[in-house]
Amino acid sequence: MRNQTALLAVRYLALAAWVLVLGCDARATATDPQAAAPRAEQKSREYESCGATVHCADELRCYDQLCLRTQRSVVGDYHAALGAALRGRGKVAEAVVAYAEAQARYLADKVPLPPDLDCAYGGALAASSGKKEQSELAARVLHRCLMALPVGGDAYRRALADLALLAEAGLDPEVLGKPAAADVYLTKGPARKPSDAVTVTATANPMPGGKTFPLLVESISSVALRPALIACWEAHLAATSKEELVVTLGVKTKYTEEYDDEPGVSQVTFDAPAAGGDSAADTCVRAALEPIKKTPGLRDNAATKLTITMK
Repeated sequence: MRNQTALLAVRYLALAAWVLVLGCDARATATDPQAAAPRAEQKSREYESCGATVHCADELRCYDQLCLRTQRSVVGDYHAALGAALRGRGKVAEAVVAYAEAQARYLADKVPLPPDLDCAYGGALAASSGKKEQSELAARVLHRCLMALPVGGDAYRRALADLALLAEAGLDPEVLGKPAAADVYLTKGPARKPSDAVTVTATANPMPGGKTFPLLVESISSVALRPALIACWEAHLAATSKEELVVTLGVKTKYTEEYDDEPGVSQVTFDAPAAGGDSAADTCVRAALEPIKKTPGLRDNAATKLTITMK
């Protein structure tokens, strides 16, 4: 009796195992993402999300849930890091130089330029107070950056924000929709502010204590001088695409009275231009201010710095 019961139990176990085998689907796949690598067309591209390196395309590794390249120039990346630090401190012009050195080092090391370097370099160029040629370069570099990035990511949105800085310089957004670099990006011309809306202000630092020196400062904003100063502003706008022109020059006034019964003579002189400034704008503004040397009623002896701002 016991032998029959044991034999019956063995038969039931064998039957149950057979049912389980028949019930398994041979086509079923593991649900663990690590269990099987995705097909090549399913792998994430550079800057796309990932859970592990196996999810990234060839030559990429998963860092901080993003697929990133491993082929880098260490020295080039150092210059890029320096550029980021300089821009963070507001030294945009110096940052542009550092990023340019980073790109040059990548080319020297024969390592392909990573999109993040293009994005950072283009952003610094767009933010700098450069001339039209620099704005054109910024647009080209940022477009190259944009084409290499997946749509919708943080880097993609930052690149668009940097490109928006070039709108006033005449960036045509239609060229950004093309899948290849354009010959020219600034085709719309700078958005020009009406000249009659430009304000002209002058400040003296320090302001001399004499009673008549304010007459000279006020004369700079007069109707008589405005046409010549606005012409300087228009030339500056055409050359730099910047709507603000600031020129500072040293001014000395000397009043001489030889005889009590005769009116004295007032003499106004400008200091020599400072080195390293915008020589064209400085020369233009100095010429426009020549009439203030004959400001009537000026009787003070003074030396100060005059800052003329047009915007």
